Amino acid sequence: MEAVQGPDQVSSSAPRRAHEERRSRYEAEQASLDARQGQLSLARLACFLGAVVIGVAGVSQASLPMIGGGALLVVVFFLLVAVHAKVIGARDLARIRRDVHVRHLQRLDGAWMELPSTGEGLAPKDHPYAFDLDLMGPGSLFQRLDVTHTVRGERTLATWLGEAASSEVARARQEAVRELAKAVEFRQELEASAEIAGGQEALDRLGKLDPAPFLEFTQTKAFVTARPWLTPLLFVLPPVTVGLSIASLFDLVPQWAFGIGVLAQSALFLWSSKAVLPTLDLISARRRFAEAYARIFETIEGAEVHAPALVSIKERLAAGGVAPSSHMRRLDRWAGFAELRTNVLIHFPANVFLLWDLHVVRGLERWNESVGSHMDDIFEAVGELEALASLATLAGGDPTATFPDLVDGAEPFEATLLAHPLLTASARVANDVSLRGAGTALIVTGSNMAGKSTLLRAIGLNLALAYAGGPVIAGSMKAPRVRLRASMRANDDLQRGASYFHAELTKLRGVVVDADDEEAPPIFFLLDELLRGTNARARHIGARSVLMHLLDRRGTGVVATHDVALAKLEEEHPDRVQNAHFTDVMKDGEMYFDYRLKEGVVKSSNALRLLKMAGIDVPDDDSPID
Repeated sequence: MEAVQGPDQVSSSAPRRAHEERRSRYEAEQASLDARQGQLSLARLACFLGAVVIGVAGVSQASLPMIGGGALLVVVFFLLVAVHAKVIGARDLARIRRDVHVRHLQRLDGAWMELPSTGEGLAPKDHPYAFDLDLMGPGSLFQRLDVTHTVRGERTLATWLGEAASSEVARARQEAVRELAKAVEFRQELEASAEIAGGQEALDRLGKLDPAPFLEFTQTKAFVTARPWLTPLLFVLPPVTVGLSIASLFDLVPQWAFGIGVLAQSALFLWSSKAVLPTLDLISARRRFAEAYARIFETIEGAEVHAPALVSIKERLAAGGVAPSSHMRRLDRWAGFAELRTNVLIHFPANVFLLWDLHVVRGLERWNESVGSHMDDIFEAVGELEALASLATLAGGDPTATFPDLVDGAEPFEATLLAHPLLTASARVANDVSLRGAGTALIVTGSNMAGKSTLLRAIGLNLALAYAGGPVIAGSMKAPRVRLRASMRANDDLQRGASYFHAELTKLRGVVVDADDEEAPPIFFLLDELLRGTNARARHIGARSVLMHLLDRRGTGVVATHDVALAKLEEEHPDRVQNAHFTDVMKDGEMYFDYRLKEGVVKSSNALRLLKMAGIDVPDDDSPID
């Protein structure tokens, strides 16, 4: 089991250079557009002032040329307003694209813990390994990977990391992730699309794009279209009322005739307002999210993909053979019309004369009839694409990442240059690790802080990545189909009266019970300091019993322990148990760790030396561990 210092051998310059070049490009583009929009602001102001001065002078002097000149400046002013808006949009897009690459550089620099999305709360409290391995939550693998901007994407990524897929499904995802890892521009646009419309401030305030309001709307009962008599009234009453109002101005009809039309429409508006208000509120509140989804769909529609999983996602998006972006643009238009209700001065007259709200609700209901039933799967497909893009972020950004060989059956677990995915390339020490197959274990002894727990988490996180369909941080890795289980941390919940030992027993019981299921794939266990909450003798007997129970039920895995006596199992079961260890090195009175996994059992402990270094007076004890 050789350990290799990986960082010095693998350069991360290529991914870093790519992101730095793009960041600089968009920074320069943003600066240029900032300068241009400043110039346009001055030009707008000059045109406005010029139009006022020349127009007023022309009117006061009854000069048609001057009045014409003022009118021309007004036209130029509005043209500049339109150009200015486009420049501001382009500047914001450049900033958003720059920010995408800033976040990727944070990941490369190990500053990904500053990123806002942690996945906290996405895994249940009793998840069999998420808490132990830092799979989700602050400082987690999820936080390191997540580039999703939708709730569906976030949940899909969490689900994939927390539930091993079949080998066939994981291989299909691998192919898609390989393709996306090379498609940097596409992944950039996928990330940026959600922010272009909603803006990062909106996302920070409201969270990730949530399709729930749209899906809630698709499940609401129709009001207008469910009443066949109502639609004709919507198209007959407003023209009649407007016509009567015009006719009354010219005394063609009496004033009361116009009043009857107004009263009829007002009654219809007031009768329906309570029923249609929830729909209007639901849609108008998330209008910008509708625009964001439309941009996401446009980005996906314009992409050329080849991996079957990606082709399938694109096909699922085309509901009824129509581009999904057109559906969302249509919904966005109706949502814009629904926003009129926020303008009190216009909203009431618009309903009295035009029955505005009922027309909007009718349009929304017709959209729902033609598209609504397809939207759930469309949102799900986008979430899957975002999860694949998150896995591709690791594949495309980390030069030590590789794709594992996923095998079925009780094959050995073999990994070369295996390292922890949450450590930066410059901080990693890669180790070769192998297990002989189902019913075998590796017992790792070693000094405090020498790397035992880090090794267990490196193995566990890489297995989670492998069966999510993603890359692993290793030179190579062969991963059998297993159910990952871990017992490395236990919550000492004193408020509920649970001791640390009881909490650990509860977690261990889950591992043991899962191992008893002979119909499912064997478990792959990661156990750190078994039964640490009790005395040494009970701990040794209990740990030995747990380990042999798991091995007898085809379990395979790694146990980290200070209990050197547990390593004697290798002598009793040489075909089922292997020993390895970490240790420290003393040089010039200083303690160093090389984090290299070595064969055999550790020969010494550093606990007393650490106590001395902490200023505690303890007697010397250089005797080897027995």
